[in-house]
Amino acid sequence: MIKKISKIKNLGVFKNYSIGSIPEFKRYNVIYGWNGSGKTTLSKLFSGVNLGLILEYPDLEYEISSDSVTFKHGNQYPTKIRVFNKKYVEDNIELLNAKAKSIFILGAKNKEISEQIKQDEKKLEQLKIEKNKLEIEKDKKEKGKDQKFTDVAKIIGATLSGSTVRNYQRPQAKSDFDLLKTKETLEDAKLVEFQTILKQEEKPRIVELSYSLDLEECYKQTISLCSSVVKSNVIKHLKDHEDISNWVESGLKLYQLHQNKKCEFCDNSFSKERLQDLLAHFNKEDQALKEQIQKVINDLEQKKDQLNILKAPEKALLYKELHTEYVSRITTFSQEKINLLLEITTLIQELNNKKNKTTEKISFVRTLNNSFLNSLSLLNQTIEKHNKKTENFQIQKDEVNLKLKKHYLSEIFDEIKQIDKDVKEYTTNILSIQNGTPNSTGIKGLQELINKNKAIISSEHKACEELNKKLEIFLGRDEIKFEVAPEGGYIIKRNNKTAGNLSEGEKTAISFIYFIVHLEDQNFNLKDGIIVIDDPVSSLDSNSLFQAFSFLKNSVKDAKQVFLFTHNFDFLKLLLNWLNHFPEARNNKSYFMIKNSILTDEERNADLVELDKLLQEYDSEYHYLCKRMFEYKSDGTIETAYQITNITRKVLETFLMFVVPTNENMYQKMEAIDFDKVKKDAIYKFTNDQSHKTGSGFDPSLVQEAQKNIKHLLEMMKKVFPSHYQSLEDQFINKKS
Repeated sequence: MIKKISKIKNLGVFKNYSIGSIPEFKRYNVIYGWNGSGKTTLSKLFSGVNLGLILEYPDLEYEISSDSVTFKHGNQYPTKIRVFNKKYVEDNIELLNAKAKSIFILGAKNKEISEQIKQDEKKLEQLKIEKNKLEIEKDKKEKGKDQKFTDVAKIIGATLSGSTVRNYQRPQAKSDFDLLKTKETLEDAKLVEFQTILKQEEKPRIVELSYSLDLEECYKQTISLCSSVVKSNVIKHLKDHEDISNWVESGLKLYQLHQNKKCEFCDNSFSKERLQDLLAHFNKEDQALKEQIQKVINDLEQKKDQLNILKAPEKALLYKELHTEYVSRITTFSQEKINLLLEITTLIQELNNKKNKTTEKISFVRTLNNSFLNSLSLLNQTIEKHNKKTENFQIQKDEVNLKLKKHYLSEIFDEIKQIDKDVKEYTTNILSIQNGTPNSTGIKGLQELINKNKAIISSEHKACEELNKKLEIFLGRDEIKFEVAPEGGYIIKRNNKTAGNLSEGEKTAISFIYFIVHLEDQNFNLKDGIIVIDDPVSSLDSNSLFQAFSFLKNSVKDAKQVFLFTHNFDFLKLLLNWLNHFPEARNNKSYFMIKNSILTDEERNADLVELDKLLQEYDSEYHYLCKRMFEYKSDGTIETAYQITNITRKVLETFLMFVVPTNENMYQKMEAIDFDKVKKDAIYKFTNDQSHKTGSGFDPSLVQEAQKNIKHLLEMMKKVFPSHYQSLEDQFINKKS
């Protein structure tokens, strides 16, 4: 038998339960609790202990003691437990479709086959447990795989975007990994380089430097002009004095232009002979050569000016990885530019010198140097690299992105492949357990064998007869019946037609009778099994309540252990009265209740405590609740006030039922009572609003409102029904004093 539940964690409202100073469970156990307190949740725990887990609560932790052995989550409790609760009904009966699963009751023969069925069922249970374990392990592996893809997706997303923005997520990581055939990791240096590239911003194109200078042609022209000789009557003095020659030549041009008769310098007249000598010295051939020389000089001056304004772009305009190369080449370019300027200046000087020596052949020999153009070409090559990177910027980024993705995915390559291998192995083993192998029978084959043998020795018709007999007794009529369906299972009919629109009471009766008969099937041994029944009287009237109680006590009295849950006070009294006078339960019973406490404004915690002695002392719930209300004193906590709201509403409903015996609703009955209007409205609002929570949290004003409105309600009871109030006061207050 189960002796105690020492610990429950993460089971719905049982957030963190640990056993207190309560009795151990006995053979017969009653657990009382209001609706929503956690009864059904606790019944789910009993449903799952045979497997050692409840899939609905993956984080569940518990400890259950059986004699000297403690079972934790993950351990299978060996004794079969059959639980009647909402899930049991959902699993076995389709009330909306008026259908139910078959119940097989063992016939009087074929004991050998029956023993084989037991062995096969035991083996089947072990296979299911083994399969379940493998599925859990497989699920863990798959979740672990998903987590690895989630983690690597975060790294890739942050790397590619430069932020923690989730623009790259697990599904993309999975898809990209599927395309990865082998590991493609990067060396640290390459990784840093690629990460740097991703951080770069795209830069605009840069115009390449352009300079049109035909040095070879300039050299040819200079050599040609320097070697040219003009025939003239040379005036030795002018020939010997270049500066004077230039001055006289300029003056001669002005003289001819203005047709002066005198020298503007000395104001004396020119002699014809002197004029003829000067014209012979500065003749047309001389002038033509000088004009050719000046044209070349002008061209060189223009190229010099162009060269002076030719500047290389700042290195900051280029991508960082080109800076070192660019600085080196710009240094060479700047030096070659200076050298070229000096070279052009030299050419100009040589040509100017020739202008004063037109009658002489001047030797001009220099080596042609293309270093500047070479340096310009190299500089432009670096600029071209920059421009190509700009043109291919997005393409390069995409390539880097791809390589980085592959790198980070490659880091988990071996782990993912191992997980895939493990999952494949788990899947193979699960399929082997499910479908069997050439050397072993699996779950599917074993289940078919069990069903075949059950069909031989069992009869669902026998169970059908039991269902109908008990249902007729329960309802007091025979219009609703179970009928064996051709395809197996049962059809629920009303007057020979599929039953539709079943009332809530009929649904409860059908479900509970089905469970009672199900206790007799061949898969459950009552004397060796544990029975858990959660609120079998929901939606039943008072007459049906006694029927349910009668069926319950006669069906479970021989069980190895029984747990009975209820929220109905009248049903509770029936159970207590039975067990208090049932000889076999005299020293083998325990009574408990579920108590809720407040954790936060949104959460409650459930605890299993010993049943309040007052619940055993009073014959009606109304008396018990009135006593609780008379004795209520606020301790300033929401927990205490939270419990009193439902108590107050139940007291008010019962009081109104006998002082205003009509079919009107509570508000209309309140209106019919002669009492202070403001206080009546306050009582109604408090009992109606505070006892119907909607998930919005606990109202901080509840403490103050509870104390005030309980006082108003007692005042109203005293004024409306003085003798009744006096009897309650004598019983709960005066008697105590």
